[in-house]
Amino acid sequence: MEPTNAVNPEIKTEIYRSLVLLGAESDLLSTVGSWGESLPDEDVLASLRAWNDASLKEIRERIEHYEITSRHSGHSQDEGRRKSAA
Repeated sequence: MEPTNAVNPEIKTEIYRSLVLLGAESDLLSTVGSWGESLPDEDVLASLRAWNDASLKEIRERIEHYEITSRHSGHSQDEGRRKSAA
């Protein structure tokens, strides 16, 4: 069976529904909702890649912030333990 360029509306609806259930943001839902109607595949792909890249960057920044905060908290706790032991 050869793939077609047409977007299967039932599959698109289930993808959209899955994203809603996962708590997707409105910009992502809008992109998927427009797929095959007002947005060509190339634009949808570019938009999804941009959204994924931005989300990945945000998550990395949160992890970095947590790690920095965690290191500083651990350092302060170690100093407190050393002072109380002395």
